Amino acid sequence: MRKHTRARRLLTASTVLFAGGVLLLPTPSVAQPEKEQRSGSRNAPAAPAAPAVISGAAFQIRNPETGKCMTVAGGRSKENNVRLVQFTCDTDPSRRWRLTNGDDNSYQLVNAQTRKCATVAGGRSTGNNIELVQFDCDSDASRRWSLVNWDGSSYELVNDQTGKCATVAGGRSTENNVSLVQFDCDRDRSRTWNLNLAG
Repeated sequence: MRKHTRARRLLTASTVLFAGGVLLLPTPSVAQPEKEQRSGSRNAPAAPAAPAVISGAAFQIRNPETGKCMTVAGGRSKENNVRLVQFTCDTDPSRRWRLTNGDDNSYQLVNAQTRKCATVAGGRSTGNNIELVQFDCDSDASRRWSLVNWDGSSYELVNDQTGKCATVAGGRSTENNVSLVQFDCDRDRSRTWNLNLAG
């Protein structure tokens, strides 16, 4: 269950900032519960506030560990269950994704070339190393991804159905066409993704 309020999506100013190619919008500060404020250390560094992400904007979704972008294998097929892979972050439209149907911090990731949604193969397994594929953008929860644990430059992409993170199989290869899979959200750098505004 998502614990974020819809208030997080409200903008407090009209200023649009560009930082490292990522579209950032000001986000309202969220007050800590009184109990947490009292128990927290005054010297503890504050976690960076996550930027609001514009639903409908096109992004390259880049893995900071491998330097490669999320795409559909082959880049053209509109068939269901074509696997998602990493590939060089060039200008091909299949390397672009639109974040649509935003609901708090949860979105459908729609490929700009194929118009299909990123999902987990089969849509139900919580096992590690299940391949990510494209599929019709229906209302199934496995077609939705929550953007969480912003670290100042990247997010974890957590599947709303399975609770697992999108990552590159093996987590280290910089080769093209390595499959994308789901895996435990263990804070490994390969489980995080930069969202670079692609226009």
